Order: sequence, then C-alpha cells, then structure tokens
Amino acid sequence: MESRAFYVAGRPAHGESDLTVHHPYHGRVVGRTTVATPDQVEAAVAAATEVAAEAAALPAHVRAGALDHVSRRLTERADEVARLITAENGKPLKWARAEVARAVATFRWAAEEARRFS
Repeated sequence: MESRAFYVAGRPAHGESDLTVHHPYHGRVVGRTTVATPDQVEAAVAAATEVAAEAAALPAHVRAGALDHVSRRLTERADEVARLITAENGKPLKWARAEVARAVATFRWAAEEARRFS
C-alpha cells in the first residue's frame, strides 16, 4: 500500500518518516502516510499566514460558497468518509455515519452564518 500525501500550501508532500494506520480491533493495515517534518509544518503555517488577509477580505458569498462546497462533497462521499472513520478508530459504522452527518450539517450551518455575517 502506497503512502498517501498530505498537503503543504496546496501541493502534495511526503514527510521523512512513515505512519502506518492499523484498524484498532483486528490490526490490519488500513492506510499509510508520512509525518510532516518541522520545516514542512513551518512552510504550511507561513503559507497560511501569507493568504490570511486575502481570505479575510473575501466577500461573504464567496466564503459561504466554499463552505457549501465542503458540505456537498461530504454528502457525496459520506459512506466513504464514514468507513474511513471506522477503519481509523474502530468506531461503529452507525456512529461514524452520524459523525459525517453532523459534519455536513456543521458546514451547511457555517455557510448560512457566513451569508448573514457582515
């Protein structure tokens, strides 16, 4: 199983050490990634800082649209995300689905609040 990338400033990256995720009940490998180096963490924080003022200046409808997009994509991939949650921590699938539904609702609520916030 190939290691999944994480993202630094919108670009895929791999750290120097591996992290293998095992299912907590049967021990099977469910995924692999790498751990970000201190320099990669610094680069991510610096990139976020660079765009903070630009992001803060976005009109409410643009911020709301981004939050709506996250809510829609989570809805489209709800089963996949729920199964990933279960694989990572052993949470029963029924509860993982509830967690995903809550995330969908939270992003939808945030989008509505972004439209009202001025």
